Amino acid sequence: MARTILLLVLLGLLLCFTAAIATPKRGQPEFSAIFYFGDSVLDTGNNNYIPTLAVANHAPYGRDFPGRRPTGRFSNGRLVPDLLNEKLQLKEFSPPFMEAKLSNSDIVTGVNFASAGSGFQDETSRLSNTLPMSTQVSLFGEYLLRLRSIVGEKEASRIVNNSLMFISSGTNDFARYYRSSKRRKMDIGEYQDAVLRTAQHSLKELYNLGGRQFCLAGLPPFGCTPIQITLSGDPDRACVEEQNRDAQAYNSKLEKLLPELQGSLHGSKIVYLDAYEAFMEILDNPAKYGFTETTRGCCGTGLREVGLLCNTLTPTCRNESSFIFYDAVHPTEKVYRKATDYILRNAIPQFN
Repeated sequence: MARTILLLVLLGLLLCFTAAIATPKRGQPEFSAIFYFGDSVLDTGNNNYIPTLAVANHAPYGRDFPGRRPTGRFSNGRLVPDLLNEKLQLKEFSPPFMEAKLSNSDIVTGVNFASAGSGFQDETSRLSNTLPMSTQVSLFGEYLLRLRSIVGEKEASRIVNNSLMFISSGTNDFARYYRSSKRRKMDIGEYQDAVLRTAQHSLKELYNLGGRQFCLAGLPPFGCTPIQITLSGDPDRACVEEQNRDAQAYNSKLEKLLPELQGSLHGSKIVYLDAYEAFMEILDNPAKYGFTETTRGCCGTGLREVGLLCNTLTPTCRNESSFIFYDAVHPTEKVYRKATDYILRNAIPQFN
Protein backbone atom coordinates (compact mmCIF):
# COMPACT_ATOMS: atom_id res chain seq x y z
CA MET A 1 0.00 0.00 0.00
CA ALA A 2 2.81 2.42 0.96
CA ARG A 3 4.62 1.56 -2.30
CA THR A 4 1.46 2.34 -4.30
CA ILE A 5 1.05 5.73 -2.62
CA LEU A 6 4.73 6.55 -3.26
CA LEU A 7 4.35 5.67 -6.94
CA LEU A 8 1.27 7.88 -7.23
CA VAL A 9 3.10 10.79 -5.60
CA LEU A 10 6.07 10.36 -7.93
CA LEU A 11 3.75 10.14 -10.93
CA GLY A 12 1.99 13.35 -9.84
CA LEU A 13 5.30 15.18 -9.45
CA LEU A 14 6.39 13.98 -12.90
CA LEU A 15 3.17 15.22 -14.48
CA CYS A 16 3.54 18.62 -12.80
CA PHE A 17 7.14 18.88 -13.97
CA THR A 18 6.18 17.92 -17.54
CA ALA A 19 3.35 20.49 -17.56
CA ALA A 20 5.72 23.19 -16.32
CA ILE A 21 8.07 22.46 -19.21
CA ALA A 22 5.27 22.34 -21.77
CA THR A 23 3.76 25.66 -20.65
CA PRO A 24 6.56 28.14 -19.88
CA LYS A 25 5.78 31.35 -18.06
CA ARG A 26 4.70 34.25 -20.20
CA GLY A 27 7.67 36.59 -20.52
CA GLN A 28 8.85 39.50 -22.60
CA PRO A 29 8.36 39.29 -26.38
CA GLU A 30 11.40 38.25 -28.40
CA PHE A 31 12.37 40.87 -30.97
CA SER A 32 14.82 39.95 -33.70
CA ALA A 33 16.26 43.49 -33.55
CA ILE A 34 15.50 46.99 -32.24
CA PHE A 35 15.86 50.16 -34.32
CA TYR A 36 15.89 53.60 -32.69
CA PHE A 37 14.75 56.86 -34.30
CA GLY A 38 14.63 60.26 -32.64
CA ASP A 39 16.71 62.90 -30.89
CA SER A 40 19.36 63.24 -28.18
CA VAL A 41 17.64 61.04 -25.60
CA LEU A 42 18.25 58.12 -27.99
CA ASP A 43 21.32 59.22 -30.00
CA THR A 44 24.25 56.95 -29.12
CA GLY A 45 26.76 58.78 -31.32
CA ASN A 46 25.44 59.43 -34.82
CA ASN A 47 26.19 63.15 -34.53
CA ASN A 48 29.89 62.32 -34.12
CA TYR A 49 29.95 61.58 -37.85
CA ILE A 50 28.21 64.65 -39.26
CA PRO A 51 29.28 68.35 -39.33
CA THR A 52 27.25 69.66 -36.40
CA LEU A 53 27.90 71.43 -33.10
CA ALA A 54 25.23 69.28 -31.40
CA VAL A 55 27.73 66.77 -30.03
CA ALA A 56 28.58 65.14 -26.72
CA ASN A 57 31.82 63.43 -27.75
CA HIS A 58 33.84 65.22 -25.10
CA ALA A 59 34.23 65.15 -21.33
CA PRO A 60 32.51 65.31 -18.91
CA TYR A 61 29.95 63.35 -20.95
CA GLY A 62 30.44 59.61 -20.59
CA ARG A 63 32.32 59.76 -17.30
CA ASP A 64 30.33 56.76 -16.01
CA PHE A 65 30.19 54.93 -19.35
CA PRO A 66 32.28 51.73 -19.54
CA GLY A 67 35.87 52.85 -20.04
CA ARG A 68 34.94 56.31 -18.68
CA ARG A 69 34.94 57.76 -22.18
CA PRO A 70 32.66 60.17 -24.06
CA THR A 71 30.84 58.46 -26.92
CA GLY A 72 28.39 61.09 -28.15
CA ARG A 73 25.73 60.14 -25.61
CA PHE A 74 24.27 63.19 -23.87
CA SER A 75 24.58 61.80 -20.36
CA ASN A 76 27.10 60.55 -17.85
CA GLY A 77 26.57 56.96 -18.99
CA ARG A 78 24.21 54.70 -20.89
CA LEU A 79 20.95 55.70 -22.57
CA VAL A 80 17.64 53.85 -22.90
CA PRO A 81 18.64 52.14 -26.20
CA ASP A 82 21.66 50.55 -24.49
CA LEU A 83 19.74 49.53 -21.40
CA LEU A 84 16.72 48.21 -23.31
CA ASN A 85 18.91 46.18 -25.67
CA GLU A 86 20.64 44.64 -22.68
CA LYS A 87 17.42 43.91 -20.79
CA LEU A 88 15.90 42.23 -23.85
CA GLN A 89 19.12 40.25 -24.32
CA LEU A 90 19.95 41.53 -27.79
CA LYS A 91 23.36 43.08 -27.04
CA GLU A 92 25.07 45.37 -24.56
CA PHE A 93 24.83 48.66 -26.45
CA SER A 94 22.95 50.32 -29.33
CA PRO A 95 25.47 51.17 -32.08
CA PRO A 96 25.00 54.33 -34.17
CA PHE A 97 24.36 53.55 -37.83
CA MET A 98 26.74 56.31 -38.96
CA GLU A 99 29.69 54.48 -37.38
CA ALA A 100 31.88 53.14 -40.17
CA LYS A 101 33.06 49.96 -38.43
CA LEU A 102 29.73 48.33 -37.66
CA SER A 103 30.01 44.54 -37.49
CA ASN A 104 27.64 42.21 -39.31
CA SER A 105 26.28 41.02 -35.95
CA ASP A 106 25.46 44.63 -35.02
CA ILE A 107 23.65 45.08 -38.33
CA VAL A 108 21.60 41.93 -37.85
CA THR A 109 20.42 42.77 -34.31
CA GLY A 110 19.56 46.41 -34.94
CA VAL A 111 21.17 49.84 -35.01
CA ASN A 112 20.47 53.40 -33.95
CA PHE A 113 19.47 56.25 -36.31
CA ALA A 114 18.67 58.95 -33.71
CA SER A 115 20.32 62.36 -33.99
CA ALA A 116 20.64 64.92 -31.20
CA GLY A 117 18.99 68.24 -32.04
CA SER A 118 16.63 66.70 -34.57
CA GLY A 119 12.84 66.63 -34.76
CA PHE A 120 9.97 65.32 -36.81
CA GLN A 121 10.02 68.59 -38.77
CA ASP A 122 12.90 69.06 -41.23
CA GLU A 123 13.14 72.74 -40.29
CA THR A 124 14.08 71.83 -36.71
CA SER A 125 17.18 69.94 -37.81
CA ARG A 126 18.29 72.67 -40.20
CA LEU A 127 19.10 74.91 -37.22
CA SER A 128 21.73 72.48 -35.94
CA ASN A 129 22.56 70.60 -39.16
CA THR A 130 21.43 67.28 -37.73
CA LEU A 131 19.44 64.33 -39.10
CA PRO A 132 15.66 64.95 -39.17
CA MET A 133 13.27 62.05 -39.00
CA SER A 134 12.91 62.00 -42.80
CA THR A 135 16.68 61.48 -43.17
CA GLN A 136 16.70 58.82 -40.46
CA VAL A 137 14.03 56.90 -42.36
CA SER A 138 16.09 57.22 -45.56
CA LEU A 139 19.12 55.86 -43.71
CA PHE A 140 17.01 52.89 -42.65
CA GLY A 141 16.47 52.22 -46.35
CA GLU A 142 20.27 52.19 -46.80
CA TYR A 143 20.56 49.90 -43.81
CA LEU A 144 18.21 47.40 -45.47
CA LEU A 145 20.53 47.09 -48.46
CA ARG A 146 23.40 46.10 -46.19
CA LEU A 147 21.23 43.72 -44.18
CA ARG A 148 20.10 41.94 -47.36
CA SER A 149 23.70 41.60 -48.51
CA ILE A 150 24.51 39.83 -45.23
CA VAL A 151 21.55 37.52 -44.69
CA GLY A 152 19.61 37.53 -47.96
CA GLU A 153 16.22 38.94 -48.91
CA LYS A 154 14.01 36.44 -47.08
CA GLU A 155 15.86 36.54 -43.76
CA ALA A 156 16.15 40.34 -43.92
CA SER A 157 12.37 40.62 -44.26
CA ARG A 158 11.89 38.28 -41.31
CA ILE A 159 14.28 40.28 -39.13
CA VAL A 160 12.62 43.62 -39.92
CA ASN A 161 9.07 42.26 -39.61
CA ASN A 162 9.87 40.86 -36.14
CA SER A 163 11.84 43.85 -34.95
CA LEU A 164 10.81 46.78 -32.75
CA MET A 165 10.84 50.31 -34.16
CA PHE A 166 11.35 52.64 -31.18
CA ILE A 167 10.63 56.32 -31.87
CA SER A 168 11.08 59.29 -29.52
CA SER A 169 11.07 62.75 -31.08
CA GLY A 170 9.25 66.09 -31.04
CA THR A 171 10.76 67.92 -28.07
CA ASN A 172 13.12 69.95 -30.28
CA ASP A 173 10.24 70.80 -32.62
CA PHE A 174 8.37 72.50 -29.80
CA ALA A 175 11.49 74.13 -28.34
CA ARG A 176 12.00 75.72 -31.78
CA TYR A 177 8.33 76.74 -31.99
CA TYR A 178 8.48 78.72 -28.74
CA ARG A 179 11.43 80.83 -29.85
CA SER A 180 10.60 81.29 -33.55
CA SER A 181 8.40 83.60 -35.61
CA LYS A 182 6.23 80.56 -36.40
CA ARG A 183 4.50 81.13 -33.07
CA ARG A 184 2.99 84.35 -34.44
CA LYS A 185 1.79 82.66 -37.62
CA MET A 186 0.42 79.39 -36.21
CA ASP A 187 -1.19 78.72 -32.85
CA ILE A 188 0.00 75.82 -30.70
CA GLY A 189 -2.90 73.54 -31.65
CA GLU A 190 -2.18 73.96 -35.36
CA TYR A 191 1.50 73.32 -34.79
CA GLN A 192 0.78 70.17 -32.79
CA ASP A 193 -1.32 68.90 -35.70
CA ALA A 194 1.48 69.69 -38.16
CA VAL A 195 4.02 67.74 -36.09
CA LEU A 196 1.58 64.83 -35.77
CA ARG A 197 1.13 64.70 -39.54
CA THR A 198 4.88 64.47 -40.00
CA ALA A 199 5.17 61.78 -37.32
CA GLN A 200 2.39 59.81 -38.96
CA HIS A 201 4.09 60.06 -42.36
CA SER A 202 7.41 58.82 -40.92
CA LEU A 203 5.77 55.83 -39.28
CA LYS A 204 3.99 54.92 -42.53
CA GLU A 205 7.31 55.12 -44.38
CA LEU A 206 8.89 52.70 -41.89
CA TYR A 207 5.88 50.41 -42.30
CA ASN A 208 6.37 50.44 -46.09
CA LEU A 209 9.99 49.41 -45.49
CA GLY A 210 8.89 46.38 -43.51
CA GLY A 211 8.40 47.60 -39.94
CA ARG A 212 5.40 46.11 -38.15
CA GLN A 213 5.94 46.71 -34.42
CA PHE A 214 6.26 50.31 -33.24
CA CYS A 215 6.70 51.96 -29.86
CA LEU A 216 6.07 55.70 -30.17
CA ALA A 217 6.87 57.92 -27.19
CA GLY A 218 4.91 61.02 -26.32
CA LEU A 219 6.54 64.25 -25.21
CA PRO A 220 8.13 64.46 -21.76
CA PRO A 221 7.39 67.43 -19.45
CA PHE A 222 10.03 69.53 -21.20
CA GLY A 223 8.87 72.60 -19.28
CA CYS A 224 10.71 71.07 -16.32
CA THR A 225 14.15 70.91 -17.96
CA PRO A 226 16.63 73.25 -16.29
CA ILE A 227 17.24 75.27 -19.45
CA GLN A 228 13.53 75.92 -20.07
CA ILE A 229 13.11 76.98 -16.44
CA THR A 230 16.11 79.31 -16.79
CA LEU A 231 14.77 80.84 -20.00
CA SER A 232 11.41 81.45 -18.32
CA GLY A 233 13.10 83.73 -15.78
CA ASP A 234 11.16 82.30 -12.83
CA PRO A 235 13.20 83.03 -9.66
CA ASP A 236 11.46 80.14 -7.88
CA ARG A 237 12.60 77.76 -10.65
CA ALA A 238 9.23 76.10 -11.08
CA CYS A 239 8.36 74.08 -14.19
CA VAL A 240 7.02 76.12 -17.12
CA GLU A 241 3.40 75.04 -16.86
CA GLU A 242 2.31 76.42 -20.24
CA GLN A 243 4.86 74.22 -22.01
CA ASN A 244 3.88 71.18 -19.96
CA ARG A 245 0.21 71.74 -20.78
CA ASP A 246 1.12 71.96 -24.46
CA ALA A 247 3.05 68.68 -24.17
CA GLN A 248 0.06 66.99 -22.55
CA ALA A 249 -2.31 68.30 -25.24
CA TYR A 250 -0.01 66.96 -27.96
CA ASN A 251 0.27 63.60 -26.18
CA SER A 252 -3.50 63.33 -25.92
CA LYS A 253 -3.83 63.86 -29.68
CA LEU A 254 -1.05 61.35 -30.38
CA GLU A 255 -2.55 58.69 -28.14
CA LYS A 256 -5.91 59.02 -29.91
CA LEU A 257 -4.29 58.94 -33.34
CA LEU A 258 -2.32 55.72 -32.92
CA PRO A 259 -5.21 53.18 -32.81
CA GLU A 260 -6.62 54.74 -35.97
CA LEU A 261 -3.21 54.58 -37.62
CA GLN A 262 -2.73 50.96 -36.55
CA GLY A 263 -6.07 50.08 -38.10
CA SER A 264 -4.97 51.52 -41.44
CA LEU A 265 -1.65 49.62 -41.48
CA HIS A 266 -2.51 45.93 -41.87
CA GLY A 267 -0.62 43.65 -39.49
CA SER A 268 0.91 46.48 -37.47
CA LYS A 269 1.10 46.93 -33.71
CA ILE A 270 1.62 50.49 -32.45
CA VAL A 271 2.12 51.08 -28.73
CA TYR A 272 2.01 54.51 -27.13
CA LEU A 273 4.68 55.18 -24.51
CA ASP A 274 3.64 57.75 -21.90
CA ALA A 275 6.98 59.50 -21.44
CA TYR A 276 5.24 62.36 -19.63
CA GLU A 277 3.90 60.11 -16.88
CA ALA A 278 7.18 58.22 -16.56
CA PHE A 279 9.21 61.40 -16.06
CA MET A 280 6.70 63.22 -13.86
CA GLU A 281 6.64 60.27 -11.48
CA ILE A 282 10.32 60.94 -10.78
CA LEU A 283 9.98 64.74 -10.69
CA ASP A 284 7.02 64.57 -8.29
CA ASN A 285 8.66 62.00 -6.01
CA PRO A 286 12.42 62.63 -6.18
CA ALA A 287 13.22 61.39 -2.67
CA LYS A 288 11.50 58.08 -3.42
CA TYR A 289 14.07 57.45 -6.16
CA GLY A 290 17.08 58.90 -4.34
CA PHE A 291 17.24 62.33 -6.01
CA THR A 292 17.82 65.62 -4.20
CA GLU A 293 18.42 68.03 -7.11
CA THR A 294 15.55 68.43 -9.59
CA THR A 295 15.88 71.85 -11.27
CA ARG A 296 19.51 72.10 -12.36
CA GLY A 297 22.03 69.83 -14.03
CA CYS A 298 25.21 68.30 -12.68
CA CYS A 299 27.38 70.09 -15.25
CA GLY A 300 28.48 73.65 -14.40
CA THR A 301 25.81 75.86 -12.88
CA GLY A 302 23.30 73.37 -14.28
CA LEU A 303 21.18 76.22 -15.59
CA ARG A 304 22.28 76.53 -19.24
CA GLU A 305 25.22 74.24 -19.90
CA VAL A 306 24.55 71.64 -22.61
CA GLY A 307 26.60 70.25 -25.50
CA LEU A 308 29.76 72.28 -26.13
CA LEU A 309 29.04 74.47 -23.08
CA CYS A 310 29.40 71.39 -20.90
CA ASN A 311 33.11 70.64 -21.27
CA THR A 312 36.41 69.90 -19.51
CA LEU A 313 36.61 73.48 -18.23
CA THR A 314 33.15 73.19 -16.66
CA PRO A 315 33.06 71.94 -13.05
CA THR A 316 30.71 69.03 -12.43
CA CYS A 317 28.93 67.79 -9.35
CA ARG A 318 30.53 65.10 -7.24
CA ASN A 319 27.52 62.84 -6.97
CA GLU A 320 25.48 62.75 -10.17
CA SER A 321 23.27 59.95 -8.76
CA SER A 322 21.48 62.61 -6.69
CA PHE A 323 20.76 64.71 -9.81
CA ILE A 324 17.85 64.08 -12.20
CA PHE A 325 19.63 66.04 -14.95
CA TYR A 326 23.25 65.67 -16.04
CA ASP A 327 23.33 68.86 -18.12
CA ALA A 328 20.65 71.56 -18.48
CA VAL A 329 18.54 69.33 -20.76
CA HIS A 330 19.40 65.65 -20.46
CA PRO A 331 18.86 63.16 -17.62
CA THR A 332 21.49 61.11 -15.83
CA GLU A 333 21.93 57.39 -16.48
CA LYS A 334 20.09 56.70 -13.22
CA VAL A 335 16.96 58.34 -14.67
CA TYR A 336 17.35 56.41 -17.93
CA ARG A 337 17.46 53.20 -15.90
CA LYS A 338 14.16 54.13 -14.24
CA ALA A 339 12.73 54.99 -17.67
CA THR A 340 13.83 51.62 -19.05
CA ASP A 341 12.12 49.83 -16.17
CA TYR A 342 8.96 51.81 -16.97
CA ILE A 343 9.15 50.78 -20.64
CA LEU A 344 9.63 47.13 -19.71
CA ARG A 345 6.62 47.23 -17.38
CA ASN A 346 4.20 49.31 -19.42
CA ALA A 347 5.05 49.19 -23.13
CA ILE A 348 6.99 46.05 -24.06
CA PRO A 349 4.44 43.53 -22.65
CA GLN A 350 1.84 44.92 -25.06
CA PHE A 351 3.71 43.24 -27.92
CA ASN A 352 3.03 39.75 -26.53
